[in-house]
Amino acid sequence: MPDNRDIEILNLINALAHQATAAMQRSLRDTELGLVAMEARTLRFIARHPGCTQNDIVRESGRDKAQIARITKVLLERGDIRKRAIEGGKRQHLEVTPAGAKLHAKAEALRTVVAQALVEGLAPEECNALERMLRRMTQADQNP
Repeated sequence: MPDNRDIEILNLINALAHQATAAMQRSLRDTELGLVAMEARTLRFIARHPGCTQNDIVRESGRDKAQIARITKVLLERGDIRKRAIEGGKRQHLEVTPAGAKLHAKAEALRTVVAQALVEGLAPEECNALERMLRRMTQADQNP
C-alpha cells in the first residue's frame, strides 16, 4: 500500500500539470492565436511527427478518435495542416503547412514562456535534478 508521501507526490505532479495547462490556455486565449489548447497540442504533435496519422495522435494523446477527428478537421479547414496520401495505402498522413508552421512557432514561443515561469524559482542544478528524476519516472512508466 502506498504511503502518504507517494500520494502527495502524485498530488503535486497533478497540481503542476494543471498549472501548466491553465497557463498555456490563458496564453493562447490572451494572444488570440485562434488556437485552443488541444488544437495547439495536436499541431505540435504533427509538427514533431510529420507524416503521422490520426491514430498516432489518438495513441499518444489518450484522447478518443472522435475528438481527434474534430480537431484535425478544424486544423485542415483553417489550412494549418494537410493530408498526404501514401501510395498503396488507405491511410492519409498529416503534415503541417507553411501557415501552420508559423502558427506552431508562435504557440511554441508561448509554451517556452509558460515553461520558464514554472521553473523560474529553481536554481539550475535543481532544474537538472528535477529533469533527471522526471525522466526516470517516465521511463519507469514505459517499462513496467
